[in-house]
Amino acid sequence: MITIEHDRENYLVCRVSGRLTEADYEAAAPQIENELLLRDDPLRLMIVLEGFRGMDIAALWEDLKFEVRHSGDFGRVAVLGESRWEEWATVLSRPFLGSEMRYFDLDDRPAARAWLSEGRKPQAATASS
Repeated sequence: MITIEHDRENYLVCRVSGRLTEADYEAAAPQIENELLLRDDPLRLMIVLEGFRGMDIAALWEDLKFEVRHSGDFGRVAVLGESRWEEWATVLSRPFLGSEMRYFDLDDRPAARAWLSEGRKPQAATASS
């Protein structure tokens, strides 16, 4: 399953859990692509892998197509995970996504947030209704 959230620091958070299927990608990709269209700056992304058990071959193919189609469209991408193989998968994804990516242990979210926010202009405060 992939759930998408907006962080107060103005980056997108994708929470990934379980075993991913092609349907998961088909549901999430349009939301992420819409965010890419709405941004003036490259989209910064935090991917949180919690209880992630991999993906089926169709999902892997969708992931690869998405990464190639959007190569260079993202700013920094922080991947938070729980295992060594998730760290290796992050390294292997870098050439396809064409963005600066860094792996963080799941319990190191503050460092991931700080890294994503580096070099960003402060966001203007908005009035609440």
